[in-house]
Amino acid sequence: MTDSKARKSTSRGQVTAVVSILGRQIASKKFPEGSTLPVEQTLADQLGVGRNALREAVKVLSGKGLIRTAPRSGTKVRPRQDWNMLDPDVLKWHADPESADVQFMLDITEMRHIIEPQAAQLAAERASREDVAKILALYDDMEASDTDSAKRMEADIAFHAAILEATHNIVLANFKHAISTYLRAHSHVVAEDQQLARDDLDRHRALAWAIASGDGHKARKLTESMLQINRDLMRSRVPS
Repeated sequence: MTDSKARKSTSRGQVTAVVSILGRQIASKKFPEGSTLPVEQTLADQLGVGRNALREAVKVLSGKGLIRTAPRSGTKVRPRQDWNMLDPDVLKWHADPESADVQFMLDITEMRHIIEPQAAQLAAERASREDVAKILALYDDMEASDTDSAKRMEADIAFHAAILEATHNIVLANFKHAISTYLRAHSHVVAEDQQLARDDLDRHRALAWAIASGDGHKARKLTESMLQINRDLMRSRVPS
């Protein structure tokens, strides 16, 4: 690799790192809505990067709707309603179980209620043999990794993504990022309760076989039931 290419690679790596760090800090409210980020040189020094890398990162975050920069007013965090919440990075920054906002999780659950039951029905009606084989195999992966919460979570995410893909609707399939965010932030709740984890596994098995058998109505109802349980769990975590 030439010196020029090495510098470009290092610069890109710095930009990516700064985008991730600032994105997580904004999502976790270290920099709340309406707040002003430190001046450029101060922020660059704090992050240990050059000003050019910081400027490029600011452009990326601006494109995702998180911040805006204006002369004499600095770089401010925009209202959360202006953020691109379907951007995979923005979703990922909200997925840390230590800082995941319960209301945001409820909003994702509501979105899942709107999308996933119909998606499950469409998957049962449209899934190819390959789709069905993949869904069943991913359920087997969930069952096999039942004592390993990290592996089970990855299999669970892939399972739900496979159902969306089996609709053969590319727009629906793209919602896998939002569902992945929810599952990553929610997985520890299920893992903490062994009975809940076993019941959850049973529901996934029933859903997999409803899709495999082409029973769209059953797939829809099972998904609705699964999501209602998730919604109730999330609501129980809202402070009274």
